[in-house]
Formats: sequence, structure tokens, C-alpha cells
Amino acid sequence: MTRTRADSEDQPVPCESAHLRRDALVVPAQARQLTPQMRVFRSLPQRQLRMIGPWCFVDHFGPVATADYRQFDIPPHPHIGLQTITWLLSGQLLHQDSLGYEQPLRAGELNLMTAGNGISHAEVAAAQVQDPLHGLQLWAALPEANEATTARFDHYKNLPQFALGECQATLVIGDYVAGERRYHSPALQFHPTFAMQLKTPRVAVAELQLEADYEYGLYVVSGRADLLGKTAVAHELLYLGSGRKSVTIELAADTLVMVIGGEAFAQPVQMWWNFVSSDAERIRIAQREWNGEHERFGKVASYRGERLLAPELPASKTKEQ
Repeated sequence: MTRTRADSEDQPVPCESAHLRRDALVVPAQARQLTPQMRVFRSLPQRQLRMIGPWCFVDHFGPVATADYRQFDIPPHPHIGLQTITWLLSGQLLHQDSLGYEQPLRAGELNLMTAGNGISHAEVAAAQVQDPLHGLQLWAALPEANEATTARFDHYKNLPQFALGECQATLVIGDYVAGERRYHSPALQFHPTFAMQLKTPRVAVAELQLEADYEYGLYVVSGRADLLGKTAVAHELLYLGSGRKSVTIELAADTLVMVIGGEAFAQPVQMWWNFVSSDAERIRIAQREWNGEHERFGKVASYRGERLLAPELPASKTKEQ
């Protein structure tokens, strides 16, 4: 998906980890209007919390009634320097991109797009819409050594599922050790990265195993989560910090959460509109080349309609200014 013009900063903004803090922090998501039919709740980035490990963007969208999202249409737009994860809880979307992929996405499956040096894509309602549209989109910044990698798209139909206490866990990306068994997601990653969904229909308590050198956050999609002396409810992100090997989590009935984490980046990344890079000048070049229809981003040939243009970036400020 794309960020709207209204919430794009005038200049590329540094996004850096808060990995030096170990105390828990609850951050309410901010509501944004993505389309006339769809409002999203954005928990990353925000002023008080810009990144968690490599994760620099988390949007929660829906539920949107079937009658409203039949016209759901996000025109072609570009990305650089990141991976996008689209994760549906219900409904169906169709991914179209400049590499020629047209991939339907259903709940429990994973669309993972690696933008690298540049890609463009569109997201539209699937032909057969039967369930409300509800899901998450997350962006993971690529490390500097890989941010100009060749663009690619991967679809994963089956991901590891297992019981975690009384919760049902789905490992979206990364590895997780439960007892004597290690689970591994096949999802491609370029930096130590973690995402796992926890879902329970009843009150549940679980021991969540952590990597001490990762930092973590827990986004509550629905229900309530209690841990580390904090409570988070729907549309809230509970930042856990780092330096822990495990944490006990208590979930209310009918709760669904997404746990995200990974190794913190040593240096901030720059983020503006749909572009992420270690270098703000690369973002400026990408903006000019996208608006100038440079071949770098290709074309979404299967999409019928106009593409989105990038907002204008003001001239960079010199040190003398």
C-alpha cells in the first residue's frame, strides 16, 4: 500500500531504533484515511517510536464491508529500499506489479515484495469478494548492503503453525523455538527479522521466548494483552524493548496480536513517502525518476488506470542555510 500525500513529510525523516530503552511503552495507533472507503490505523512510524528492529511501518486496515471494498483500488506506486508484507485476516486482494506478477492473497497467506532498487505495484479488490477486508501491512527496511538489491516478489501459501500455551501461533517471518522444536518461516529476509501472529478464542497465558539482542513490539489487532505491567487494547502497540529472553503474556478472550521484532539497525534510515534508504539523496533521485517515468520502476501492465505521482520534495537545505 501507499502513504497518502497528507501524511508525507516535507523532507526525508530519520527513522531509528529505540533499542537502548528496555522499559515497556504503549503507543496508540494514529487513524489515517487511505481511500474514501478505508481508514487505516498506523502504529509505526510515530514521533515517539520510529522503528522496531527493521520494521519502519505498520498499518492496520479494516474490517471493510464487502460492498465498500468491491471498488478498492490503490493505483501503481513505487517503493525502494524495503520489503512489504501484506497479511490478511479476512477478505481477498489482488497484487499486481511491474515484474508481471498478479497474485491473489487470502487470509493466512503471505505476500512479500522486496523493492530493492525499485519496483511499482498496485493493489485492487479480488474478483470474488465474499468476506470483509481486514489485515495488516508492514514494511521492513533493507540494510544498506542490500537496499539496492534486485526487486522480487514472493508468495507463501503455507507458514508454520503451532500451539503456544493456549494460543494458536502463525510464524510469518523468522525463527521461533518452542520447547525442543525450532520453527522456521520460509519468508525471505535480509536482516534478522521476526513476525508472529497469536490468536486465542479464550483467556490465555503464554510464555513468549525472545532473542535478547532483538527488540520487540506487540500490536493488538483485537482484544487485550497484558505483559510487563502494561495493558494494550485494540489499535495499540506495546513496545517491549530488548535484552529479554522471555516474557509472560496474558491475552483476553477473542484476542489477536502481531508480535514483531528483529535486530536494531546501527544507523538510522531515511524514510519519505514510499521510499526508504540509508541516504536521503537516493530518495530524491527515486522521486524524480518515478515522476519522470524512468524505466527503473517499470510499469504495472495489468492495471487499467493512472498511476500515483509522488509528492514534490522541496530543494535540500545546505549547511549555510
